[in-house]
Amino acid sequence: MKVAVLGAGVWGSALTRLLSNNNQIILYARDKKIVNSINEHRFNPKLKYVVFNKNVTATDDIDKLKDSDYVFIALPAQNIREVLSLLRPSNKNQEFIIASKGIEIQSLMLLSDVVKEIMGNNKISVLSGPCFSDEVAQNLPTALTFSSIEKNSFENINSLFNNINFRIYYSNDVIGCQIGGALKNIYAIASGITIGLNLGENAKSALITRSFVEIQRFAKNFKASQETIFGLSGLGDLILTCNSLKSRNTKFGQLIAKNLHPNFSDIIKSQQITEGYFTVKAVKKIADQKKINMPIMSSIYNILYKNYSIKVEINKLLARPFSDENKI
Repeated sequence: MKVAVLGAGVWGSALTRLLSNNNQIILYARDKKIVNSINEHRFNPKLKYVVFNKNVTATDDIDKLKDSDYVFIALPAQNIREVLSLLRPSNKNQEFIIASKGIEIQSLMLLSDVVKEIMGNNKISVLSGPCFSDEVAQNLPTALTFSSIEKNSFENINSLFNNINFRIYYSNDVIGCQIGGALKNIYAIASGITIGLNLGENAKSALITRSFVEIQRFAKNFKASQETIFGLSGLGDLILTCNSLKSRNTKFGQLIAKNLHPNFSDIIKSQQITEGYFTVKAVKKIADQKKINMPIMSSIYNILYKNYSIKVEINKLLARPFSDENKI
């Protein structure tokens, strides 16, 4: 089987490292320096302490991916449309596995819909769940959800990994599998703010729990399965991301909380893509259109895009009317 990975960031490189144990991999990067570094030195400077084996070839020529059987998409969510539009597959059975997380701001589409719109009738599946790229690259135990309409896709992808330390569980809920992974980045920013302000573990725990309620409300509107939202790609991803400063989104929240007059663009440029910063813009539009009650998400949007005071937004959340905890 011919396997390709779109995106040579930390996550794309980690997937490449994992898949290359059993497959020949072609890794697409737009940065010529990264391509040369991988091909000449077996090393990507974005992924420290990891050396690629000889099964990996990097390229900046997207046409070299057109006859691959499987294409793993590990691009920033807002770049997927642009990059995929350049790819003209010669293999009509080519399958796309979305390993990115987010919602396209321009169209308010889930990433599976974006890929379907561009690529047509090709098979599309989703890989999502709680994982930090560096741990995957180091072959530390990880479990994710693989979602596809066709069960045989799960079996085929599982055989590509063939790794006891990388376990995937099957789901046919493609929509639900994407919602948890996209929205958790928003709430990771909120969690980072509680850390930056030293609000304590009680506050962070309450925040994560109420954030999960908002994710459930959003998912219910899209008719996603509740089981999916309570699984690895939903609750599991939320717990991991919100509880560690290894998360770029959580770290971002901590940084803006410690800076009274933050320049968000400077902070974003200083680290890898902070998907929550972009996703919240799309989620706010959807929530407003569909009248979904998401007060924590709205506060993060106000802080990031309306320059509202963090203190004011926290007080607003604390002053909300008392209500039934289990009301979704």
